[in-house]
Amino acid sequence: MSQNALISVVLPTYNGARYIHEAIDSVLAQTYQDWELIIVDDASTDETPDIIRHYAARDARIRCVRHEQNRRLPAALNSGFAVTRGDYLSWTSDDNRYRPQALATMATVLDERSDIDFVYASFDIVDAAGHIVAQHRAHSPASLLSGATSNACFLYRRAVYEHLGDYAEDLFLAEDYDYWLRVFLSGHRMQPLSESLYEYRRHERSLTDAYRGQTFAAAERALLRNLSALTAASAKTRGEAYLFLASLAAWRGEHRRALRYALWALRYTPGKLGRQVGVYLVRRMPVLKRSVNTP
Repeated sequence: MSQNALISVVLPTYNGARYIHEAIDSVLAQTYQDWELIIVDDASTDETPDIIRHYAARDARIRCVRHEQNRRLPAALNSGFAVTRGDYLSWTSDDNRYRPQALATMATVLDERSDIDFVYASFDIVDAAGHIVAQHRAHSPASLLSGATSNACFLYRRAVYEHLGDYAEDLFLAEDYDYWLRVFLSGHRMQPLSESLYEYRRHERSLTDAYRGQTFAAAERALLRNLSALTAASAKTRGEAYLFLASLAAWRGEHRRALRYALWALRYTPGKLGRQVGVYLVRRMPVLKRSVNTP
């Protein structure tokens, strides 16, 4: 492994005092020590600024950027990445934790595989107390178009950032999904790892749980925005993307929209996938029919 590759980790936070010390400690505990941690305080009003100052005074590799007004997650990410100096980049949440070997394992892949630009790993889902409740296996990159959104543990080359630019500030709750779609659809090679390298926390204040319905709507907007990049994709791939859009709309209860997406999927999906679309429509037909017939 190259010992000269600096890893930049951005940690955005807003009133994250409950868990942020665990997130920072998990970076300090990394077996790979050539890192910098950029903590972006998005105008916190709790004890978060004091906690950040404590850690920054303790370790020169930790730096802080503060917003005087709350600008939400994608803007915080952009502020953080704008001041990074690393060869490899990542970001983590203030309520999640890296496993000690996470950065070393992912950096090794990028060091040894010049054809890989973006690596991501499986992770465990933990509850508020930190107990493991489920596992999430890293799926293939193509699954971004058919059911997966993004992953919590990842590392990518600075060249990806320089090519794609900032996170979309108008896609709050799906800024990461949009970014991953852009990585995949722009041709950057992505590599999943089966090893669990991260702990993703679910609790009542996490964005995933606090904004669930809005998250699905944001993911739909992100995928729609990137559909134009699928012009060279196979009909099967385009059909899967529209079927995923149908699922996102159905989860939110927007059945008329779900039906429209499913019918679009059917245009592209002969054979086995077409039968899956047919099953999707049959299972939802009563509620879809009521929705379409409702003024």
